[in-house]
Amino acid sequence: MKSWTRYPIWFGELFTGAKSFKANPLLGSERLNRYGLHAARVWSAYWMSRLRMAMLAPGVPKLDRQQFQRFGYVLKENYLSDQQFQALIQEIGAYEGEIRECCQGDTNTHRILLAPEVVEQLPTVKAVLGDSALKRLFRYCAGHARLPICHIENVHNGSRDSVTERDPQKNLHVDTFQPTMKFWLYLEDVTDENGPFVFVPGSNRPHRERLKWEYEMSLRAKEHADRYTARGSFRVSQEEAERLGEGGPRPFRVKANTLLIANTFGVHARGNAEPGSSRLALWGMSRTNPFLPLPGLGFDYFNRLQYRVLQRMRRQEDAKAASKGGQSSWHVIDQRRL
Repeated sequence: MKSWTRYPIWFGELFTGAKSFKANPLLGSERLNRYGLHAARVWSAYWMSRLRMAMLAPGVPKLDRQQFQRFGYVLKENYLSDQQFQALIQEIGAYEGEIRECCQGDTNTHRILLAPEVVEQLPTVKAVLGDSALKRLFRYCAGHARLPICHIENVHNGSRDSVTERDPQKNLHVDTFQPTMKFWLYLEDVTDENGPFVFVPGSNRPHRERLKWEYEMSLRAKEHADRYTARGSFRVSQEEAERLGEGGPRPFRVKANTLLIANTFGVHARGNAEPGSSRLALWGMSRTNPFLPLPGLGFDYFNRLQYRVLQRMRRQEDAKAASKGGQSSWHVIDQRRL
């Protein structure tokens, strides 16, 4: 397709969650960004999210809402009862299912997709994720009525000895220009040894310093040497992180049975870890079109549909990679337990 015929598509992407400065010449245009295109998208996405969150606030504790808005995260220790938590650990430890792996630098991340047919085999997982209070909190933090896509996740640190490239997730960064929700229900203690989640409190808000930084980054992102920055996931220096939040990066060293929900528009990273260590959790994320004024529909049909869409996309990626003699970025591995 000739490039000029794609301009209507590129223009339409301005009103979606598209973020790559490299893939879309309008998003990557230095001239348009000098006029404030990227900064305007950041500001608009944030306030649209706040509008949707206000609609989803009923039933969510005030302290949770205040913490999430000011600092960009909600932290709940001893989240489940001891009995339910132990049942959850045993159930997940015994489950055998399809595992997909993503290799980044020296880190291998393993995930089991908690699709509806999988959750039916895991009654404790179903009860935890089906809790009405948790679902209200998820929807509020995501700014959308659709529930997050959930996995069982195990992050294996330093598991690829021959690789010298650093895990890019261990560099401070922002996921995208819009508010995005991710959560972890940790199934084991998180320490400096197995790599705590690192977050800069307060960097979730587009205050003057943050908007200035976004504006400056947008002018050079397209040709940036870091490929993730060029794709719209800006990398952040330690000095910048100190300016963009309150108190700089904070590592979340927490006990097992801690629930953490974070807005990954904020500056964050996967913490450095000892080779051979791992970190097990229930994990999920939610991202939607940032410019929608309404929070959408939370019908169970749509929650189930997103899993079918993801499964189909993964199979297509598998087939495409196999046709070239390779593996997809999230490929199936030959083991049944995390």
